[in-house]
Amino acid sequence: MYTFYGNTSSQDIIVAIPALGERKEMFKPLANQMNSYKWLVFDSPGSHQQNLEDYSIATFCAYIQETLEALQISKAHFIGNSLGAWVIQAFTKRYPQYVRSLALLDGGHYFLGERGEVHEDTVISSPIEDFKAIEAAIHELTYSMPQLEQDCYDQFEAYFLHNYPKQGDSYKHHCSEIAYNALSKELITVNHCLTERSIPVSLLIAEASADELSLQKMRAFSERFDNAHCHIVKNGQHYLPLTNTGAVAEILTLELLRNGCD
Repeated sequence: MYTFYGNTSSQDIIVAIPALGERKEMFKPLANQMNSYKWLVFDSPGSHQQNLEDYSIATFCAYIQETLEALQISKAHFIGNSLGAWVIQAFTKRYPQYVRSLALLDGGHYFLGERGEVHEDTVISSPIEDFKAIEAAIHELTYSMPQLEQDCYDQFEAYFLHNYPKQGDSYKHHCSEIAYNALSKELITVNHCLTERSIPVSLLIAEASADELSLQKMRAFSERFDNAHCHIVKNGQHYLPLTNTGAVAEILTLELLRNGCD
């Protein structure tokens, strides 16, 4: 459920949580560019068809806390992409003593229930026998995003191909459908957003996600947390650690320096 990247001897530690249904490897390119830090990166719950009795964010936060205790990590900077941005806020509410700063990547700046959406279960993927069909679909998805750096296209495509491991004679998405839908429903029914700012917070919004409601909520977020640093990532796409690695690394490095990293 977790791994280390970067400089494992560093005392400057980053804990990273990926988007809904995604694996810890989502952060590997970003960690490679910010390799002076020690990265502790978690899978989202239900990855690799992991069966759990409870897929709630509260239970995930308890697991993160237990892991930090076992690894003797007393303080860290927390980064979350999409789902991860809400998770790290939920963690901060419960265990603020571990948190040096928060970086929210394309999520977490408002309660998703405010969109008025009704949750509908998602069918992630039935087993697929022809891997070439998966390759074609992911290639099309990759190059539907305009104006990315070529290495970002390459790492995005490679990452998503590995989301479909072979199981017997077919290929299936790694994430538990039960976990995916439980977490998706929780995000629009439970408000995990922080209401008070007691630690440094930065927010990075992908330009592709910056619709009018998101921009309105970003402005409200900035007013609520008067020292928050908000950034719109030019040509940004939803999976920022993969799609806009260089820009995100540059912004986060400056934010971490501002927040006490060497």
